[in-house]
Amino acid sequence: MTLFLQFVLTGLVTGCFLILATIGFSFTRRVEGFLNIAHAELLGVSAFATWGCNKLLGWHILPSAAVGIVVTAFAGLAIGRIVYDPIRRLGPSVMLITSVGVAYAIGGTIDALIGTGIRTLDIPLATSIRFWGLRITDYQLIVVVLAILCSASLALFLNRTKTGLAIRAMSANPELAASRGIDVKKTSRATWLISSGLAGVAGVMLGVIATLSTDIAFHQILQILAVAILAGLGSLYAVIVSGLIVGVAMDVSVFWIPAGYRPLVAFAVVILVLLFRPQGIAGSASGK
Repeated sequence: MTLFLQFVLTGLVTGCFLILATIGFSFTRRVEGFLNIAHAELLGVSAFATWGCNKLLGWHILPSAAVGIVVTAFAGLAIGRIVYDPIRRLGPSVMLITSVGVAYAIGGTIDALIGTGIRTLDIPLATSIRFWGLRITDYQLIVVVLAILCSASLALFLNRTKTGLAIRAMSANPELAASRGIDVKKTSRATWLISSGLAGVAGVMLGVIATLSTDIAFHQILQILAVAILAGLGSLYAVIVSGLIVGVAMDVSVFWIPAGYRPLVAFAVVILVLLFRPQGIAGSASGK
């Protein structure tokens, strides 16, 4: 029983990481109107920018992480402005296909600059915290805390700030928002900065809790898609719930089947839920 509960606890941590990785993806989709597959590669940009500052320049992990997040936020903004804005008029399908090309371009650039092999951050070894026979590391606990803080901060931003309310209006109806005097370009820039910054946070934690290889970020896109689809590709709160569901399902499945099948379990959960609720967890509710 203790072993099973340990898998559940690990799954909750995995779910919190998936929340960090997915809320920016879902945020972009809701406001910009397309599935940005390249979002996953932004995790790699953040992870390796952090690694470069930490390992190559010898910086402490905290300023290294800050640089990684900022670099990723502005990289996402630049991609949005340079690549996606000029083709917006061609529709979401063209933008989706373009995002796949952007993902390969980012991945190829990282591979060319960093090279193959496994890399780790220069940080202290994880310390285990034990309670009721269960174990969680301090780094895993940080993932949980960051997921809570980022989710709560984003919810407050969207509901309590002028820019946040403008983003919500634009996500509901861009034409109506523009006609009511909302600066669509400024709102779009804020969306790209926020969503890419959230990817930056997830990328830093990816570097902290896992060993880094140049293809690790691309492997996250399937799990990100699973969480986003299950959530209904919209609501922030639904992303939180679906992230926890997928994370727990993947890690608890290791109790019975080999760990290599974890990604398949994620999509099996999505298919099972969508059979009974095709609109996803969020249903037809507007994103928040």
